[in-house]
Amino acid sequence: MYTLKNKMPEIEGKSKKIFKLNENTYFMCFKPHLRSITSKREENIKGTDHQRLIANMYFMNLLESKGIRTQIKDTKIQKIDGEEGILVKKVKTIPLEFICRYYAAGSIVRLYPSLVKEGQKFKTPLYKFDLKQDIKVAGVDDPTLNENYIIGLELLTQEEFEKAKNVLAQVGEIIRENLEKADMKLIDMKMELGFDEEGNIVVIDEISQDCIRANDIQTGKSLTKDSFRQLKNDEEVLNAYIEFNKRLQIK
Repeated sequence: MYTLKNKMPEIEGKSKKIFKLNENTYFMCFKPHLRSITSKREENIKGTDHQRLIANMYFMNLLESKGIRTQIKDTKIQKIDGEEGILVKKVKTIPLEFICRYYAAGSIVRLYPSLVKEGQKFKTPLYKFDLKQDIKVAGVDDPTLNENYIIGLELLTQEEFEKAKNVLAQVGEIIRENLEKADMKLIDMKMELGFDEEGNIVVIDEISQDCIRANDIQTGKSLTKDSFRQLKNDEEVLNAYIEFNKRLQIK
């Protein structure tokens, strides 16, 4: 029996808090916080935390069923002392965001307007690797690193990098195919990876509406965090998150 009594979060960020339950088990809870540096918008939208939580549980279970290792320790959402969350394993985090792009949107359009146009489909997915670094550190939010930097700065060995890139490609395809069945187009997504205690690369943290850019296939309407970036009101943002889950039959 786990308890959170007399426990402070081991880690607490703007969108999540993580409690240590024992040496190998942690409890990850979601907070209703959204931020977009590009749109200069940051606020809490009640209900988005629960929608992200159930989406994350759905995707982690989906990946496990496809043979992709994840951080989850239990297949169901847990409630401990009034807090709703997910039991996860102890991992060593890789300090990178792993991004796959299927269509041009967001920063790639802003940074390379001579190369890509909004909505352009890529013949093969584009992969991008960003250092997890807050904008306060150097004035740049999550700066991009190339393969040479990642290996040369000893964030990963060459072998580890190749394995991580393979996981990125596999996860991207699993998510893309899953969304297409629900009439949603995967534009791009980011994920985080880590090492479990056996040294295996595992998917960690969160896969939800906050780290997936997905639109209705027919109308192009955003059903994920882009609705927040587009300055939709709180109700519209929450409804987009709810609709995303409803299409995937997530409850």
